[in-house]
Amino acid sequence: MSRRENTERLILQALEAQILETGMGGVGINAIAKRAGVSKELIYRYFDGMPGLMLAWMQEQDFWTRNPGLLAADESSQRTPGELVLSMLRAQIDALASNETLREVRRWELIERNEVSAPLAERRERAARGFIDRVDGLAPDVDMPAVVSVMLAGVLYLMLRAKTESHFLGVPLRTPEGWDRINGALEHLVAQGFPPALNTESLANLEARRPPRPAAPPET
Repeated sequence: MSRRENTERLILQALEAQILETGMGGVGINAIAKRAGVSKELIYRYFDGMPGLMLAWMQEQDFWTRNPGLLAADESSQRTPGELVLSMLRAQIDALASNETLREVRRWELIERNEVSAPLAERRERAARGFIDRVDGLAPDVDMPAVVSVMLAGVLYLMLRAKTESHFLGVPLRTPEGWDRINGALEHLVAQGFPPALNTESLANLEARRPPRPAAPPET
């Protein structure tokens, strides 16, 4: 790596260490610069301040920002929407379970909206919409964005709740056995709650028969 790349990596590592030590409440340019042994001016020059620094870190850590084209590959289109939704939910669980720093950032995003957290949430929303727009409208009687939102929000809540509670409704949140049960529940919801076609036909076949979407209203 170049000298700049090495310095950027040092700053990103300092950011992660600071989050783990103090939570997001103790994260700021001065603290990160001190921990990394660089000037705060350098952080502004390389990352344009805290929003850019957090976006750069999240680009490497967060599921959606690392997978902006989740359904872009042809092989993905040969899987059923049910399989793809389950894969996305399991990947979210894995990403959060293995990354304490990411869990801390996601907790912070739930209670703070500011110049740093807002771009993180907005970029995640754009990436997630790329996924959900592909499966939306394939079954006219199912509101897929709402259904997947409830499932994804449940996964996120249970993963973050595990910091302060060991169980939720009797289900262990800190053991593999507990998460096996949650995965089983997700499989049940997809198998029983999705229309049969979403679990038996490929995304590509269903998209080929998708009803035309209403035209967007003209701009005024």
